[in-house]
Amino acid sequence: MALLGDALWQRRFNADPLVLGRTLNVDGEPYTVVGVLPPGFRGLSGQAELWVPILAHDATAYEQAWSHSFSLVARLAPGVSPARAQAVVEQLGTRVDRAFPHPEIASEHWGAAARPLDAARVDPTVRRSLLVLLGAVALVLLIACANVANLFLVRAAGRRREIAVRLAIGAGRRRLVRQLLTESVLLSALGGVAGIAVAWWGVRVLAALDPSSTLQAQRLTGLGAVGFDSIRLDPTAFAFAAVLAVGTGLLFGLVPALQATRPSFTGALKDEDPRARAGGRRGVSSRSVLAVAEIALALVLLAGSGLMLRSLGNLLGVHPGFDATQVLTLRLNTAEGLGRDSLPGFYDELLERFGALPGVTDVALSDCPPLNGQCNGTVVALRDRPPVTPGSEPSVGVHWVTPSWFSTLRVPLQRGRLFTDADRGGQRKVVLVSETAARTIWPGEDPIGRPVSVGQGGFWQDTAYVVGVVGDVRFGTLDSLPVPEVYLSYYQSPRGRMMIFARTAGDPLAVAAAARGVVRSMAPDAPVYDIRTLESRVGDTMAYARFSALLLALFALVALALATMGTYGVISFAVSQRTREIGVRVALGATRGDILRMVVGQGVGIAVAGAVCGLVAALGATRVLRSLLFGVAPSDPVTFAAIAALLVGVVVVASWVPARRAASIPPLRALRDG
Repeated sequence: MALLGDALWQRRFNADPLVLGRTLNVDGEPYTVVGVLPPGFRGLSGQAELWVPILAHDATAYEQAWSHSFSLVARLAPGVSPARAQAVVEQLGTRVDRAFPHPEIASEHWGAAARPLDAARVDPTVRRSLLVLLGAVALVLLIACANVANLFLVRAAGRRREIAVRLAIGAGRRRLVRQLLTESVLLSALGGVAGIAVAWWGVRVLAALDPSSTLQAQRLTGLGAVGFDSIRLDPTAFAFAAVLAVGTGLLFGLVPALQATRPSFTGALKDEDPRARAGGRRGVSSRSVLAVAEIALALVLLAGSGLMLRSLGNLLGVHPGFDATQVLTLRLNTAEGLGRDSLPGFYDELLERFGALPGVTDVALSDCPPLNGQCNGTVVALRDRPPVTPGSEPSVGVHWVTPSWFSTLRVPLQRGRLFTDADRGGQRKVVLVSETAARTIWPGEDPIGRPVSVGQGGFWQDTAYVVGVVGDVRFGTLDSLPVPEVYLSYYQSPRGRMMIFARTAGDPLAVAAAARGVVRSMAPDAPVYDIRTLESRVGDTMAYARFSALLLALFALVALALATMGTYGVISFAVSQRTREIGVRVALGATRGDILRMVVGQGVGIAVAGAVCGLVAALGATRVLRSLLFGVAPSDPVTFAAIAALLVGVVVVASWVPARRAASIPPLRALRDG
């Protein structure tokens, strides 16, 4: 029996409802299609498209100690706590270890563990980065609300005569506050509607871009990645948006409403509010505080985005240990009817035909691509040293490669020699080690010629000898240090599922169709899939960091724009309130430069105050980015200084426009109109 994923059903069977009952050939085994799963479901891995019963495999395949690496899902019975389930699973893991001991390696400590599914589905790094983005959204919302509150303060100042008249003829203050709050909530609701429209568009864009593939490409520790194409604007999202819109409208409209309904009757009716004529000190003070808050919040976002961008730049500067340009990769499963002894001959002919394709300059095999994150790992035993306690052997990554793999990916040889075509079954077993392996396992010694046993590939029972040291290749992630790696000659340890690496003289994808044709001509039933360039695989490992940095930078730019507009509004309103004062100053001999310095100085004061508050807040807030950064500290002084200078400079420029307008006011007009 088999279950199809919705995407596979539509892509391969054109959504044919008569697919039920059809027989599929999967790895040479027939399976009957019994159902199609709903859209968006891709299993725990986030990538599955076909499901078959695990018991359909040969039971003998699970009788070995290394065959029990599974992720099981269970629903707790009523009254069973997660702690109780964890204890039971640990007991079961111990029983499995005892029932299926490894013949050579101490496996009694492997065991099993349990944790809630929600905690297992998302990698901690992904969870933290999503929370950081949520915090960025909240900061942008606060800045926008502060900006709107500033606008309401300005509007209320312009309506002070109207409000004073209403109060004078008997209107109640509560009624006026209610009216002003209604206007605030209405504006917020309109913004919420516009936000929902943008969110609807944004969800469609995310579904098209499918950034979840970037999470899968990094092979993080979560069982799977959230499928962005399954995100929908459901009633819960609409309710959240409605509550948020009404709440922010009430919260940030209350202070302007209360302040607007407390005018000075005499001054307001004469249009001579002493607070405004005195430079608007009290009103401007409220607006200035909001502007300072906007700048401080914007600086927090700018500091975070600056750190993420510097981290991304550091990642881009890391050399992965190989050359990914102009390399085509494709995965190949075992051809039907091929046994372990016949595999080397099959792949010899396959590589020969691949190498004869026009445009192909070099070709090789490996079991796992670099920067994949889920390659094999094992332990090594040093046969020229006394045995160590079982379980304390050095851990290494292990890789199966053909001799030309190092030249195809341009991995340098540091010492000794590489594999040759003579390193085949029946000959003395040999291995290559990475620089990190040589340095950590044989510190200060020459590893060439050392006898070792490797815990996989049949290299444990027979002693192998180190014949060469090659450069470090990052098989995990770019932000992790190289780990010890051991390479086995494929011809001394044949495997079925391999990946082909073909270096080309031009565009690698131009030879993809011909490469697929070569495989089909030799093994029509062998599945060929995951055809991509090695550069795109490397790009995917960077895509998640790039995606997070881009989003945070986008939020920071929005925050910077809002803070700049807020400061401009404050300075512009202050200039309009001080028109007569400016005219008097000019009439008494103040120069254009004096007026510019006075007005710009107010903007500089707001900017400096906001920068100081923002730097203090950023020093604490950016600590949550520690696990997301590479090569840069959360309190990097260069980034903080650059961001603060940028923000102050932008605010000064925003203050320059109203300052120029103030300096160009003729004194007579200022005295007459002011």
